[in-house]
Amino acid sequence: EVMDRTVSKAEMLTKNMSKTIDDFRNFFRPNKAKELFDINKSVLDAMDLVESTFEHHNIKLEKNFEEEKIEVSGFPNEFSQVILNIISNAKDALIENKIEKPFVNIKTYEDEKFGFLSIEDNAGGIDKNIMNQIFEPYFTTKYKKQGTGIGLYMSKMIMEKNMQGKLLVENSVNGAKFIFAIPKK
Repeated sequence: EVMDRTVSKAEMLTKNMSKTIDDFRNFFRPNKAKELFDINKSVLDAMDLVESTFEHHNIKLEKNFEEEKIEVSGFPNEFSQVILNIISNAKDALIENKIEKPFVNIKTYEDEKFGFLSIEDNAGGIDKNIMNQIFEPYFTTKYKKQGTGIGLYMSKMIMEKNMQGKLLVENSVNGAKFIFAIPKK
């Protein structure tokens, strides 16, 4: 049973890596077509990919879906990469800050025009002095071997230029909170 689960997870990771390569190949293609996709499915796919790492570090990964399905318009694979990047950054901050009872809370909700996603951690938040710089290219608080400073920049580009949505960040009472607004059409 353990072997079957491990093989299944390895196959899923391999397929995801292949999709990621295709996404990067197509990233700058101007004529790609948007499609309707479910935010919740994108979140669940991303959670599947990081689940074992989060368990290994005893980080609780919580999800709160206000609706069973929230359909938006955009690029589901690119959106999944953005989710993975934000979740991965949260994990790194939780580990680096040695947070007791670490968690990442992922919430989805909607209104008439947008689907929303928020990703919040309890790692203490982002220093106010650098808050307005985190989406700039090559800005990083990590050591060079750990980060290039391109992840949040690319995430913002995907959300705002490619998908005509929004990606915002604020500090909550617990830590950093990233908020996505994705158009429904």
